[in-house]
Amino acid sequence: MLLPGMGIVYLLYLLLLVGAVCGGSRDKEGKKKQLDYTRRLSYDVARTRGYVSVPEREQEFIKGKICIGTNGRWSVPSNREHHYRNLKNRYTNCTYVDGNLELTWLQDENFDLSFLQYIREVTGYVLISHVDLRRVVLPRLQIIRGRTLFKMTSYTEEFAIIVTTSKMYSLELPALRDVLSGSVGLFSNYNLCHVKTINWDEIISDPKGHYVYRYNFVSPERECPPCHKSCEHGCWGEGEENCQKFSKVTCSPQCYQGRCFGSNPRECCHLFCAGGCTGPKQSDCIACKNFYDDGVCTQECPPMQIYNPITYSWEPNPSGKYAYGATCVKNCPEHLLKDNGACVKSCPLSKKAVNGECIPCNGPCPKTCHGDVPINAANIDDFKDCTVIEGYIHILENSFTGYQHVYSNSTFGERYPPMHPNRLEVFSTLKEITGFLNIQAYHPDFKNLSYFRNLEIIGGRTVHDYFSSLYIVKTSLESLELKSLKKINSGTVVILENKHLCFADGINWRKIIKSSEHMAFLQNNKDLKKCAASGLVCDEQCSNDGCWGPGPDQCLSCAHFSLGSTCLQNCSIMPRIYQASSEVCEYCNEQCESSCSGPGPEHCTTCKHFRDGPYCVSKCPITKYEDNGECKLCHPNCVDGCTGPKNTIGPGACNSCDKAVMNENATVDVCLHKNDPCPTGYFFEWVRPQEQEFLRPLSGKAICRKCHPRCKKCTGYGFHELVCQECTNYKKGEQCEDECLSDYYADDTTQNCLPCHQECRGCKGPGPENCLACYNLKIYPDGNPSLNASFICTPNCSSEYPHKVVPQDNSDAYCSEIVLGALEANLTTTMIITVVAVVACGIIGAIIWFIFHYRSEMKVKENAIKMSMALTGLEDNEPLRPTNAPPNLAKLRIIKEAEMRRGGILGFGAFGTVYKGVWIPEGETTKVPVAIKILRDDTGANSSKEFLEEAYIMATVDHPNLLQLLAVCMTSQMMLVTQLMPLGCLLDFVRNNSNKIGSKLLLNWCTQIARGMAYLEEKRLVHRDLAARNVLVQTPACVKITDFGLAKLLDINEEEYKADGGKMPIKWLALECIQHRIFTHKSDVWAFGVTVWELLTFGGKPYDNVPARNVPELLEKGERLPQPMICTIDVYMIMIKCWMLDAESRPSFKELAEDFTKMTRDPGRFLVIPGDRHLKTFQNQDEKDVRHLGFSLEHSSSQSEGDECLQPSSRAPVSFDSFLNSPQSIRMKLWPSQSVVTSDGSCAPQNQHNWNQERLRYAQQHGLNPRMISLGNESDCSSLKCSSDGKTDIDEYDSGRSQAQVGTLKLELPVDEDDYLMPSPQQTQGASTYVDLIEESVRHSDNSASDSAEFCKTNIDNPEYLMNNDAPSQTIGIPTVSQVVQSNGVSTCNVMLNVQQPQLLRPSSYVPQKSSEEESDHEYYNDFDRLKRELQPLKYKGETTV
Repeated sequence: MLLPGMGIVYLLYLLLLVGAVCGGSRDKEGKKKQLDYTRRLSYDVARTRGYVSVPEREQEFIKGKICIGTNGRWSVPSNREHHYRNLKNRYTNCTYVDGNLELTWLQDENFDLSFLQYIREVTGYVLISHVDLRRVVLPRLQIIRGRTLFKMTSYTEEFAIIVTTSKMYSLELPALRDVLSGSVGLFSNYNLCHVKTINWDEIISDPKGHYVYRYNFVSPERECPPCHKSCEHGCWGEGEENCQKFSKVTCSPQCYQGRCFGSNPRECCHLFCAGGCTGPKQSDCIACKNFYDDGVCTQECPPMQIYNPITYSWEPNPSGKYAYGATCVKNCPEHLLKDNGACVKSCPLSKKAVNGECIPCNGPCPKTCHGDVPINAANIDDFKDCTVIEGYIHILENSFTGYQHVYSNSTFGERYPPMHPNRLEVFSTLKEITGFLNIQAYHPDFKNLSYFRNLEIIGGRTVHDYFSSLYIVKTSLESLELKSLKKINSGTVVILENKHLCFADGINWRKIIKSSEHMAFLQNNKDLKKCAASGLVCDEQCSNDGCWGPGPDQCLSCAHFSLGSTCLQNCSIMPRIYQASSEVCEYCNEQCESSCSGPGPEHCTTCKHFRDGPYCVSKCPITKYEDNGECKLCHPNCVDGCTGPKNTIGPGACNSCDKAVMNENATVDVCLHKNDPCPTGYFFEWVRPQEQEFLRPLSGKAICRKCHPRCKKCTGYGFHELVCQECTNYKKGEQCEDECLSDYYADDTTQNCLPCHQECRGCKGPGPENCLACYNLKIYPDGNPSLNASFICTPNCSSEYPHKVVPQDNSDAYCSEIVLGALEANLTTTMIITVVAVVACGIIGAIIWFIFHYRSEMKVKENAIKMSMALTGLEDNEPLRPTNAPPNLAKLRIIKEAEMRRGGILGFGAFGTVYKGVWIPEGETTKVPVAIKILRDDTGANSSKEFLEEAYIMATVDHPNLLQLLAVCMTSQMMLVTQLMPLGCLLDFVRNNSNKIGSKLLLNWCTQIARGMAYLEEKRLVHRDLAARNVLVQTPACVKITDFGLAKLLDINEEEYKADGGKMPIKWLALECIQHRIFTHKSDVWAFGVTVWELLTFGGKPYDNVPARNVPELLEKGERLPQPMICTIDVYMIMIKCWMLDAESRPSFKELAEDFTKMTRDPGRFLVIPGDRHLKTFQNQDEKDVRHLGFSLEHSSSQSEGDECLQPSSRAPVSFDSFLNSPQSIRMKLWPSQSVVTSDGSCAPQNQHNWNQERLRYAQQHGLNPRMISLGNESDCSSLKCSSDGKTDIDEYDSGRSQAQVGTLKLELPVDEDDYLMPSPQQTQGASTYVDLIEESVRHSDNSASDSAEFCKTNIDNPEYLMNNDAPSQTIGIPTVSQVVQSNGVSTCNVMLNVQQPQLLRPSSYVPQKSSEEESDHEYYNDFDRLKRELQPLKYKGETTV
């Protein structure tokens, strides 16, 4: 018998049962459809990826499809045959594997894997394990993305390719170009060997990925057949088709971290490409690094929504696509869900699936849990996040106190501990109970049911006692607080015996209970009066329907207005709400700040963030920028947003634009629309995707660069007509000019520079009548040869004006109608020219006759000799093989050891020691200061041979900028005698005088070095050791190249020299010299570039802090020495040309000399030195001190003669006898050895009248007679050429070298073995520490010396050697005047010399001192210990007392 209402309950139960059965069948059918789809994916998706988008690909692929990969790892299949068939069914005609490609346990050699031939891409990893087929071929596999990687416990690496424990002979992946993530591992493969030839750096793109190879067998590895001869590097197997292809390691450095389709800088793939490309565009990629969209690689797929600036809202994008793997698709596959523009397997936690799309949950996402259990501490957490409970819930007394479970057979089960009521908070997400809710629990903290605050429905499918759906009996509750409960579908409400419960009796239960057959039973709860006394009454905003508890949010319904679940008096009592209807208030949109007039962001009174038109938004759209809380439109030319209204790129302007106009500072001037042409005066250019810094925002876009200033319209930068369409000013030939040259005039109509008439020297128009001056003669048509009269230029006088007139004022000659007085002078000149011409012709004829007569006689003698040899049988039948090489006519002078006086040690070479000394030619009294290089005793035959080769080369050269060999001494110790350079090596010179060297001097040195090397190139000599340390300074205006120890003379048919070994200066050598030891003139050009870099950095060290062994690698990577600070790009480009890897691309020394010669004419344009006036060449007093530094070992007469031994001159030397017969015992004079620099940078003698100018200047300042100013007798002119009346001929000059001289005392500067200028010793030395090599006794003239004391202080050449008894200490090689002249306050011109006959020079002891070169990184000196330098000058028996 059923109780009342039970029939309805039973009927509902049957309906639910039928629904569950039907729903289960539908679920099975859905799962079957999904399984079928995973086995075969749509052909349309394959078309979207581009694999079958063109007809030829449709022929290539029978059926393109995307396959789902596997995740079985090394699991062993139960049936190997079934395993193979499953692989074949899965991957047949597959082009794209979404997941991992696992080929395992294929141990039958007859298995056919040709079904893998169409696979192009794998998104996960590729595993090949226990495969015994001879060949595994994946001919089209191009890219492995490695989104999932294979991990092994014994390795820290994660692998994208792993091949292990297989017997296959070859793994052929000829199309594999890229592994985006992960490493490559090959472990324990018996026969696999070709893969060891693969360059995996070409394939692995992951910076953390690398190649791991292990072979763990005792037997040796199989030797593979060689790769095909067409393979440049590695191969995957035999055959030409298995050669490895390259698109990364062969790229230009401009394609850094990218791919390329050629080796040129402009043949880089787009940055979105993976695995290479066929062109520079996004559509030319072989595969895509990010996403593939209809034939184009993109950074991301088109968004599903776009912003509409007209309606100020987001709208669906008709071109939007979903991201599926690395492909953009219009629709996701059926087995995947759409979420936020991507295809996903499941929705995130905050969303739920509705119609194949993930949408946000309104509150907690649905979760169904099974009930029908009493709640206790053990199962309470099972209901976390549940929204629906199928069944009922019991909350009993023992739920809080704990209990011991007892089974029906009276055995004990689990013991449940006590539980606090607060753990019921897990039910806060609960919205529906399909059964009933039974609460019979008492606990002091259990005072309300707010834990069920979101419960909306109690179904009543199953009921409790009294057919109740809500059963609350004998509890400690004070209020229910079920504020969300809206209906009880079935069953009664039973609330009994709750002594503390209020509010329940006042609830209108009829409004909640939906079943008319059921009602509410409420008895024995707390009295209403006691509840009112306790303040437990409904809020005044609640209606008569009652409430669930205290507060306006517990009302069953509201008396006035409702705001969500809260009751209000009106809609203005709170901010940010509005009245939606007569009884409902709603919250304003979240973008509103204080108030609003309706729903949506367009009804806000004020905005919380920004206002975009009528709408309030959290941020401005990309096409607008923020300005005082409002979103304003960017300029129409802006792309990718902006930060302000300006039509440019930068702060307050566009982030980028399709086309930009660049100004002279390489910054954006204005943005243009992509269809706008470049303005006049600009040309179009694309910005490469690899650009950095300020061009980064314009990467891949267009720019307009400004034309050359001479060009008004152009297609590229320059002023040649190939790129310049219209000139700004004038055009001359094929080039634009700022103004016409002197021999051209400007045609204003055509803007062309037209040549003047051939008789014009400058003109203002065409024809001879518009000349400014004439080359030959003028004709005055009006007959008046005045200054402003018009004239016509003519080569000869015409019949109208037959008479040539040469004016007396040296003005231009002209033609006249009548004979003037000047005509006689003209006739006299004509007669003189005629006589000279006749005499010259006679002399030339005599010379021709003499040559012809001489050759005739020689021919007769030659024929007579040939006849004699033929008759006597002595004819030489050896055939001639002329080389057309000119004979070497250089002279080698052999001298005796007795002619030399050896001094102190200058330094040490590789096989010899260098001394300073004096050479006294036999039979002469001339003393020549020289450097003597002596071969050591312990050297072998090879060293002697090299020593003679150096002598041969030095004797061969004859050039102003090359150090000459004077003589050779062939004793038991071979000696080379060379010039002695006074100022040491150029490297130390620029380091010590960097603040005194100007641009003119630096460019002059470069010009002289280039000319010296051009001479060596012409003589087929390869220097092999050009560096600043091997260039010596004769004067600051003249330098000479030295150190020919490594130089080689090429034969007439040789173009290069290949060294067998020996030392090499690594940092100065070209790459071919280091790698192949091949030396040519072009390798000297490389060293010249490094030498110029040393000069322009004032002695900087090339590749400083870089070990020599690392230099070749840096050069191969394209690194070069940086641009010096003072160097313009013009000079730096010449240096870059010297450092080209292709030797033939480097310039010749002749070209270099011409380039630097041009630069010396305008030095300030090419070198920028602070404070430089372009022509600074040591013109102040300190600079004069440096310029006049030199060496002198004898009085000026001997020195003059000695210099003529070095550089013979046509003029007669000054007589030494006249000097001895002079009435004065000593003479102090300026040694005239200065050299000046001509406009082209060459060395030339300087006029000796500088001395006379100084003497005249001093006389004018002190009111003296210039001829009375001298340091000796007034008639003393031993260093100048004198006339018969005793006066000095100031036009005569001497070409000798600069010497350091104080009076007649001549001293030497200390230099090391490499001719470096060395510091003087720091120790205090006596007056006898300098060498006296003077043979004749000389004395002072006290009167002459005292008269000129003050004058000497300001006109000395070498202040370092003005000393008294205490020699000044010196810390650098070039002291200032004040350091020496003022020593001890004694006048340095009052010098007393005690001269004795010198004995044979003996070197004194010296203290070792470490040189600056020893501490440098000149690798040329790194392979032997550095020897010590001389600190103490030599002492002799006949020493000079100062």
